Amino acid sequence: MADIMLTDIFRFDNLLSQPNYKGKRIKLRFNKNWGDFNFVKEYQENSDLFIPYLLSMHPKRNNNSDIQFHFIEVRPHLWLFVGAYNIIRKDSEILRDHFRNWDVVYAKAERLTEFDKYINRIIINYSLPSRSFFYVDKRIINSVPVSEILSEDYFEKSKDFPGYENISLSYQELKQHLHSSIWYEHLTAVYGVYLITDIKTGKMYVGSAYGNNGVYGRWSVYLSDGYDKTELEGNRYPNKKLREVVNKNGIRYIQKNFRYTLLEIFSKNELGKQKALNREIYWKDVLQTRMFGYNIN
Repeated sequence: MADIMLTDIFRFDNLLSQPNYKGKRIKLRFNKNWGDFNFVKEYQENSDLFIPYLLSMHPKRNNNSDIQFHFIEVRPHLWLFVGAYNIIRKDSEILRDHFRNWDVVYAKAERLTEFDKYINRIIINYSLPSRSFFYVDKRIINSVPVSEILSEDYFEKSKDFPGYENISLSYQELKQHLHSSIWYEHLTAVYGVYLITDIKTGKMYVGSAYGNNGVYGRWSVYLSDGYDKTELEGNRYPNKKLREVVNKNGIRYIQKNFRYTLLEIFSKNELGKQKALNREIYWKDVLQTRMFGYNIN
């Protein structure tokens, strides 16, 4: 299935063809935290400083010809759409930041409300192609893929975490929740042992997660690729049988038939890692996943 591109949704060419936007250009702005200014925190708190910082920070980052589409980084390389703005006059507004004891100079702009329905709902999983975080090059703008279009507000769905002992989700359910802030917070905080079940064949796979991002790190790769190329089975192959399923049937098979269950969690330290590895062996023996499932060691 072909990727959905950002331009497919926002129809940049159609926007620029409107008479009132003659001479305008599209600019994508990927707003990373600046100093101690945290865009996500300020946005969630509905801070009076959020829009001024969004539309400022450096004279060259605004141009009177800009129509800017803004994103904030809610996770590494994961960008959330927070609004589109037509720049009317750059560097014409001033607001005092009393906490940092300086003036914020920013652009006068109008929000394009026709794009409000996508605010907090469009997510881009994107590594910036350079150190810059704003782009006007059409080749870049037209090549940005959309990772997900949420059915509900990103921050609203973040409120629902069922507890570690209650996580057993289909691929689609896991995709819906995994990248939300509270799930990220909980699943990066622990190591764990998990079970993957192929509901079509009944085969199972037991694995452990003990990397820097804990369970979240492992499962986020599964959502993307179907298997983790770095997860070794007996120091031989990266989960060989899961890889074979993807190579033979494609990622769509995974999306339709795989279910993910968290069996146990452990502290994120060396002792927790050893416990996870030992309990992984235990669960493979209990569930006989070497003989009847997708494990090979």
